This record gives sequence, C-alpha cells and structure tokens, in this order.
Amino acid sequence: MIVLDETNQISQTRKQTDEIKLNGQAVSRGISIGKAICLYGRERQFYRIELKRTQIERELRRFRAAVRLTKLQLKKFSGLNSENVDEAKANIFYAHQLILEDNSLLAKIETFIQENKVNAEWAVKMIIDAYVAEFKTIPDDYLRERFVDLEDVAERLLHALGGGSRQNIRLEKDSIIVAKEIKPSTLIELLESQPKAIITERGGWTSHSFILAREINLPAVTGLKGILRHVKTGDDIIVDGFNGQVIFNPAVETFQKFKLAAAEFQQTDSENFEISNEKLKTLDGKEIVIRANVDLLQGYDKAKSLGADGIGLYRSEFLFNRNKGFPSEQKQIEAYRNIAELTGDKGVKIRTFDLSIGQLTSESIESEQNPALGLRGIRLSLSEKKQFRIQLRALLQASAGNNIDVILPMITGVEEILAARKILENEKSNLRKREIHYGNPRIGAMIEVPATVLIAEDIAEEVDFLSLGTNDLVQYLLAVDRDNESVAEWFRTLHPAVISAVKKVIQAAENKNTPLIICGEMAGSPVYAAILIGLGAKELSMNPNSIPRVRRIVSRIAFEEAQEISKQLENCKTSDQVENLVNDFFLKKWSHLFSPDNLPRRKIKNKFPVHE
Repeated sequence: MIVLDETNQISQTRKQTDEIKLNGQAVSRGISIGKAICLYGRERQFYRIELKRTQIERELRRFRAAVRLTKLQLKKFSGLNSENVDEAKANIFYAHQLILEDNSLLAKIETFIQENKVNAEWAVKMIIDAYVAEFKTIPDDYLRERFVDLEDVAERLLHALGGGSRQNIRLEKDSIIVAKEIKPSTLIELLESQPKAIITERGGWTSHSFILAREINLPAVTGLKGILRHVKTGDDIIVDGFNGQVIFNPAVETFQKFKLAAAEFQQTDSENFEISNEKLKTLDGKEIVIRANVDLLQGYDKAKSLGADGIGLYRSEFLFNRNKGFPSEQKQIEAYRNIAELTGDKGVKIRTFDLSIGQLTSESIESEQNPALGLRGIRLSLSEKKQFRIQLRALLQASAGNNIDVILPMITGVEEILAARKILENEKSNLRKREIHYGNPRIGAMIEVPATVLIAEDIAEEVDFLSLGTNDLVQYLLAVDRDNESVAEWFRTLHPAVISAVKKVIQAAENKNTPLIICGEMAGSPVYAAILIGLGAKELSMNPNSIPRVRRIVSRIAFEEAQEISKQLENCKTSDQVENLVNDFFLKKWSHLFSPDNLPRRKIKNKFPVHE
C-alpha cells in the first residue's frame, strides 16, 4: 500500500502490479489524490466509524432507540389495528416485526458494536450480511428467499438510525467518497469534512449531487460498475475528473505524475479573471444577463466575483437535506434573508422544496416504483400543505425589504399555480392579522415537463416570470432517466425535440412579455449557451464555475451568427445531424473560441443499424 507522509510524499513500499485503472464518466472536473471512504446503504448512507471506548454506551442507546422506532413504524404500517386490514400486507410487516423480536440477532449487533468499537450502522450491515449469506445456502427455495426480509428490516433500522441523534464525527483528511450512488443529503452532510473527490457506480451529468460537486469544484467520476468490489476504505486513489479515470493503489511513478496536476487544480484558475463593470453583450450589442445557480450560501461570493447578476436558482431543498427534514419557519426565514442580503438589488429566485415522497421520513417506508413520475415538486407541496404554508410564510417574511422571487417546481398545469397563489394570499392575510411585516415576491413557474411546454403561453399569463429547467425537460421529453448510466446514450441534449421545445417556450415568453430565465445545465455550457442565445434566450443561470467560460463566449460571438446556427438546427431531424451541424458551424465561424474537443461530437454505439 502507498503511504503518504506529512509532506504528501509517497513511500516506496509497493509493486506497480497492484495498480488498478478504471475508466468512467467525468461529471465534475479536477484531479485529486486521497484515501477511500466507502459508503453503504440505500435510504441512509453511512460508512465505518471507529469509536472511542467512552462513546460505546451512547451508541448502544442510539441503536436501541432505532429498534424501538422501527418496531413502532412496522406496527403502524401493518394496519393490524385498523378496520380494513390488508392481510397480505399485515403478514409481511408482522414477519418483519418477528425479526426484530429476535433477541439473539439484536444481541449480536450490540456485541459487534462493543467488541469492534464501531458505529451502529456498520454493525447492522456486518451482522445482517452474515445472516443473509447463511440464508442463501439454505436448500429450500421458500426459506432461501427470506433473506430479502432481513435486508428490508436492516434498511429500516438504518433509516431509523439516520433520524436519531448522531455523533458529529468528521471524515479523515483527504477522504475520497466511494459509493454506488451519492445522495445530495449525504453529500451536504459530508462537505463539512472537505472531501477531495467522489467516485460512484451510478449517476449522470445532471444529477443534483454532481451539479453540487461542480459548484464547489469537487472532482467526480461515475459509471464505475461494481466499484465497491474494487476498493476498500483506506485505499489510496487518484481521481482524474478531466478524463474520467480512477486509479486505485497507484504506483510510485503514477503518483508522481498526478501529484503536480492535483496541486495545480487546488489553485483557483479564476484569480486573474477580470470582470468589466459594463453590461455583458454580444459583439453586435445583444445584452445577455448571467445569474448563478446556488445551493450553499458561500457559493454566491465566488459567483459574484465572476460576474453573476444575482441568483437565478436557489434550491431550497438543500435546507431540507442539511436539517435532515423540514427546517423550522425561523430557520427558513434566516436562510432566505441571508442569501437575499448577499445578492442585494440583483435579487434571488428561490425554488420551493423540490422533493420526492421518498425523501420524507414519515413516508419513506413504502417507496414509489417511479419517483420521477410520482409525488414530488409542487404535487408534494400541495399534498403537504402544512409544510408548504410554513415555507411560503417564511418566504413572505424574508422578502420584506429584500429582492426575493419564488419559483414553483414541476408545474404541469395552471391549476397548480392558482392553488399555490391561493395559499400564498391566505398566508399574507394571516401575517397581516398578526401585524407581521412581509414582502410581495414575484411568482414564477418551472417549465420542465412536456405538458407545460405545450401550454407555455397559458402558464406565462398566470406568473410573473418563467424558469426553464433543461435537465428535467430533456429527461421527460426523451423518457430517459438522467441518472441511469445504462441509457446514457439516449440522453441527447441536442435532440431536435429538445431544441423545438426550448424554442417554443422562449417564443411563448416573448408573446406574453413574460421574463424567462434558463437555469439548467444547458445554460452553463459555452456550446449550448451560444445556441440558446440564438434561439432568443436573454437570461442564463448556471453553476458559478461555468460563468467565466460562458461570459467569454457571449462577449466574442455575434447574436446574428448565433441566430444563424439556431435557425439551421430547426431543419435537422436527428440528434446526429444536429451535432454534426454544430461541429461544422462552430469550427467554421468560431474556431478561435472552440476546439473539436469542446464540441459535442461523440462516438455513438451502433444501436440502430441501417439496412439498405
């Protein structure tokens, strides 16, 4: 194994043959060197934590509390005390209750915690894994399949542990997170320890976790199948987020090769970026406004220094993740005021909680089969009216004296906007009666599903502005899970349907004289930004790290030229035709700004053979 000393040097203790190189997909640029921390779990992600002797008793109490909570949840969901009992469902949950009544199982977990001095999550995993291995050797088919019940109970226990009190134990210095997938809530929690990089099996460029990683310059590589079989906690790893390569247990020569590159990455490349006080315009005078997408408060300072005119998208659900549940009204007021004070007159657009039902502790016991099409966004807000009222009330109070706008996520029809406005007006009335000051935030709708594209003008009449979220729009238009690596070839941002949909929304906003801001990943790509401008986009909001590159492109192209390429794209019938046209046009007109490596030409697998 490679050993790093205090000066980040490498010891000469290994053979080069131990080195393993894997290639994946780069989803956040940069290079880092560090040691692996392996995360496990589906609902609640965790890693192995070594405890001090004085912490063991507290950990045992935490485990016992989780067992009690899990028993209560199972009893509730079995429905045995209700009038209309679903016998099949009741039997399943009763069987799960019996597992938790097995004192020998619980005793083994507690003994594991005590003898190995580890956290309860790790003990649950190790003991249940051992039980599952035994079940899988049973000859009887019926009994052998009961390991699924054990795994289900383990997941419930882990979830209960996540909802209880938790020790504030940080990651070791220079940790690299390794997991099947990384949840935004987990990443938010671990950011305080300043990890060096992320490696996952699943995920995609537009995953919220990797959007956040890019925002904070955290290198990330995904698409590495069976990653947890190749690495264990403590292994030395090099993550190349430029080329999508991960190197485990690197040889001395490899380490030395990447050491300088990793050091250079740590230095910000934006220190020499000078921002002009003049408004951003194309060569022929078309003004373009650049705003920032921000999840963390500290992210706006950098965005402002790079030329951001306020925040075009503040994802409030990260408050939910940081608080491990809905934050209180007062916490929300404080958070919204803080971000609004940072942006000043430039303003901030705050999206209400864009959550799915599976993220709510009270409802996560029975997950949805297809969360992307389930109870999420505005649907969940209108179902959880109590929490929605609290958030709207907090936004109203925070907007007093501040420039705050509110965005409603996943709108599919006018009726959702009307319902949200009615609740907002009721909360204004309640605040007036209590003589509490409040502001009058503008209301906007996220255009991110095909339904709202088709009725964009109707939506525009009911709101003060529109926000076009291209990440989800591409996903829903093409029926491609944006985080599913197995269908990545079908996620084509330059699909003719996507271009047509974006154009339709831009035109609808112009027809109704309604401001429109494009805030998806397309806005942060220099290539896509040029196309969006040609389609008529006037406001773009993006990851802070993308701002310098997009500003550079905007100031060095002519709007007239951008219109020309966007007009030609309307005649393309396939994604390949679009990408080829973009390559040819950009290299002909803007070869001083783009190189072939920057353009979207890809090696497409021959999934659709042509028979002549």
